[in-house]
Amino acid sequence: MKLFILTEKNTQQAKPFAEALFGHTKKNEDGFYAGFWQGKETVIGYLGGHLYEQLLPEEYTESWDSQVVTAQELIQCQPLLPSVWKVKPKTGKVGNQTIASLLKKVQKWGLWADDIYQATDPDREGTVLGREALRELGLLEKTSTRVYVNDMAKSQIVRAFLKPSPLATDDLLYLAGQERRKVDWLGGIACFGLMKAENQLRGLEGKGTGSIGRVKTGVAIFIYNNNQTIDHWDPELPENNKYGIAFQTEDGLILKSTTQFSTREEAEQWVRQYGHTSHVNVERKDSIEDNQAPALLKLNDIQTWAKAQKIKKAVLPYLEDLALKGYITYPRTSVNVVSSSFRDEALAPVAEQVRDLLGLSISLPQKNTFEKPWVNNAKVKHAGHTANTYGNNVPSQSTLESMEKETQMLYRFISLRTLAPMMPVGKDNVAHYSAVIGNLTFKARAAQVKELGWREIPELTKSSNKSGELDSPFISGGQKAIRLGIQRIRKNPPVRITEKNLPKLMDKYGLGTPATQEGIIKQMFDYKQIENKKEGKGKNYLIVTSIGEGLVHNQPLYTFEYTKELGLMLQDIQGLGESDTPLPAGIALQKMAEKIVAWRDSLLKRVSPSMTFFKAKYSMKNKEGKAISFKPEWSTHKFTDAELEQLARGDEISFLKDGKTITGMLKKQTYKGKKFIGFMPSWNEKYEKAKGVGE
Repeated sequence: MKLFILTEKNTQQAKPFAEALFGHTKKNEDGFYAGFWQGKETVIGYLGGHLYEQLLPEEYTESWDSQVVTAQELIQCQPLLPSVWKVKPKTGKVGNQTIASLLKKVQKWGLWADDIYQATDPDREGTVLGREALRELGLLEKTSTRVYVNDMAKSQIVRAFLKPSPLATDDLLYLAGQERRKVDWLGGIACFGLMKAENQLRGLEGKGTGSIGRVKTGVAIFIYNNNQTIDHWDPELPENNKYGIAFQTEDGLILKSTTQFSTREEAEQWVRQYGHTSHVNVERKDSIEDNQAPALLKLNDIQTWAKAQKIKKAVLPYLEDLALKGYITYPRTSVNVVSSSFRDEALAPVAEQVRDLLGLSISLPQKNTFEKPWVNNAKVKHAGHTANTYGNNVPSQSTLESMEKETQMLYRFISLRTLAPMMPVGKDNVAHYSAVIGNLTFKARAAQVKELGWREIPELTKSSNKSGELDSPFISGGQKAIRLGIQRIRKNPPVRITEKNLPKLMDKYGLGTPATQEGIIKQMFDYKQIENKKEGKGKNYLIVTSIGEGLVHNQPLYTFEYTKELGLMLQDIQGLGESDTPLPAGIALQKMAEKIVAWRDSLLKRVSPSMTFFKAKYSMKNKEGKAISFKPEWSTHKFTDAELEQLARGDEISFLKDGKTITGMLKKQTYKGKKFIGFMPSWNEKYEKAKGVGE
C-alpha cells in the first residue's frame, strides 16, 4: 500500500509531519519526504500556497476582451458569468523551483500512490487550494481522506493522522472558498469595463481607476468615511459630550462618578441637590494584582510593530524567510493563541536556548504552565494557523548576527513576546478608593509596582499597553473635606488611519486576510488610490486620492455595509454563520450578479457607441520598414515627433519628467500573456534582456 500526503507548506507542514510520522526527514529525488507510516510506504509532498489563479475575462472569450470589443459591447456582456469556471497554474516559483515543476512532482507522486490524504491547512483557503490542485492534476478521485492538523505538537500531528475524516467533511468549506473567489472575480476584474466607463462619464481618468474589488473598495470607503467624520467633527454636538461629577479631597485624591449624565443641565440639577456636601467618607481597599505579559502575536500585530519601528519594507518576505528556516512559525495568522500541547512540546523545550540567544538573564518559571489568555485549545482546533512564535530551529549567535537588521529585529520581537508569558508574573500593589454621595458612586485607583516580573525586559514594556511604570501615590482613606465639580467628558473623534494601524482595522472589519492585507495596501499605493498626508511634525495619515474616490463614489456594488454583509453570507455558506442551516452555494454570486445587472442597465443609458477605454496607438515604420504600433506617451510624458522617430528607429531617448531625466527605448514586452511594444525606462530590471524593435 502506497500513500501520498499532500500538505500546503514545506518547512511549516511537510517537514514536521515527516518528523512526527517517520521519525526522520529524509527526502526522495524530488525533495519530498519519504518513509513508512502504519506499514505504508509514504511520501509527503507540499504545494506552497495557492498555485492556481482564475482566468482573466479575455481568456474565456474575445467578447470579454476590452482591447478587442467596444466599451458598449463589453458593458452589454455584463455580468461576465462563465458557463464553466476555469483556473490556470500561476507563473513564478516556490522557493527555488518553478510552480510548473512543483505541480509535476505532486502529480507524479499522486499517480504513484494507491491513496491520497489531503493535509493542507484546515481552514477555508487551505481546503480550496489543496482540493483545487488535486482536481486540476487529475488526482481527486484517488483522494479519500482529509486530515485536519490544527496543532503542530508532534503528539497532536500523529493523533490527527490516526483519526482522519472523509474528504467530503469539508465540502461546505470548499464551496464557501470557491464562492468567495467567484464573487471577488465577478465584482472585481470582471467589472473593469463598468468601472472604466463610470469613471470616464464622471471625468475621472488615470492609472488604477479601473481597479475595483471587494476589499480594496471597502478599504477606500473606510478611510474616506473616517476622514470625513474627523474633518467635520463638531465637539459641541450633544452626542459628543457627557457630563460626570468629580470631587477632590483635601489631600489631593480625585474620585470620579461611575455614572455620567447626557446633558449639562442634568449634571447641574444633581449639583443643586448634593453640591452642599463638604465632607465624605472615602473607603480604601488594598490588593495585590497580577500584571500579565502581553498577548502572543498575530500577523497584523507584527506589521503594526514594524511600522512603529520605521521598518519601511513589507515585513512578510522577512517573516516567510524566517519561517522557511524554522526560526519562527508560519506568520500569516489571525489567531493569537497556542495549544497546551504546542506549548509543552514545541515552545518549552527550546525556551532557555532562545532566552540565552537574546542575551536575557530572566528566569522562565511558567514555561510549562502559562495558560489563558495565551493558551486556548478550543480556538486552536478551528484555526488554520496559531499565534506567531519562535520555531523549534533556534539559530546560532553567528547566524542571527549575519541576518539583515530588519530580520534580526523581527526575530527578537517575536521571540520576546513568546517568552513573555513564561517569565515571572508582574505584581502591583493597588489601592481602590470608593465613596457614595446621594445616588452616585465615586471611584479611584492607584497602583505601585511590587514585582517587575516580565517587565524587567524594557522592550516588552514598550510593546505593551501595560508599561508597569506605576508610581501613583497612596493616600489613606477616611473622612475627608472635598470640593465637588462637574466634569465635561468629551467624546474624541476616531483616530486617523495610518499604515501602522490599517492592517489591524482591516482584520477587525473583515477586509482581507493576513495573507493578503499587506499586498492589498501596497497595490492601493501603487495604483495611487491612497496616499500619505502629513499632519504635524513627523506624522502622516492615509487619505483617498481623486483616483481612489472613484472606488468610493463611482460604483454601486460595494458599500462598507455590503462588504460586511457579503462576508457574513460566505460564513453562512460555510455553515459558520448565524443561519440555522448553511446557505446554498451560489446565493452570494447571484446577489452580486443582480447588482451588476442594475449597474449595467444604468450605464447603457449613458454610454455612447464611440466610447473607448484605451488611447489609440501610434503607428509608423521602423528602420527595417516594418510597421509597428506603440503608445505615443509614457506616464504623463507625451513624446515629441522627433522622439517618436528616434524610438521607431530603435534609438534610446532621454527626457525630463518631474525634474528627473528618464532614459529608455521601445522594447518588446509581455503583460498577462499578451505581447506588445512599448517604451521601457532603463532602470527597469528587464531592460538589458528585453529585445528592442529592431532585434
